[in-house]
Amino acid sequence: MEHELCPTCGFDGGDFDADRLLDALRRLGPRWGDLLGQAGALVAVRPAPETWSAIEYAAHSRDITTLHLWGVEQALVGDEPVLPEIAADELIQSAAATYAGEDPQTVVGALAEAADRMAEVAGDAGERAWDRGMTLGASRSSVRRLLEHALHDSQHHLADVATGLDSLRGPTR
Repeated sequence: MEHELCPTCGFDGGDFDADRLLDALRRLGPRWGDLLGQAGALVAVRPAPETWSAIEYAAHSRDITTLHLWGVEQALVGDEPVLPEIAADELIQSAAATYAGEDPQTVVGALAEAADRMAEVAGDAGERAWDRGMTLGASRSSVRRLLEHALHDSQHHLADVATGLDSLRGPTR
């Protein structure tokens, strides 16, 4: 099985056994809640014009987590469903236009709910079912890969937010 890898943040889906992967997904809501809570008034401030604010990254991760929950559910209830390609770039840009005005508590609540539900559905199905998958356009993703990607997206962006908030706060003395 090919795992989700990211040379930028060091994420390696192969580092997670089933229990650890599900636990990490369940911790996403609290992690985002803590980070956005610490952001205070900086939650909607971009550290640079081309870099999203904390709330924009959180809203994006909420949407990615929700989309991956849907994929996991489809893969587990369907018989290898095949769906047409989604214009992901257009979809992301359209959704991103509304992210800055989102309420942090609402975003974190929805992200936590989707991540918890994803862990519950995958856990109830059992690890043996994680080889099941779905095809979107020409790309097939297993349940395992969908779980790893959802986790990676949030972990990567949690680090982006921490870095951005540090730069906004300036050097500590």
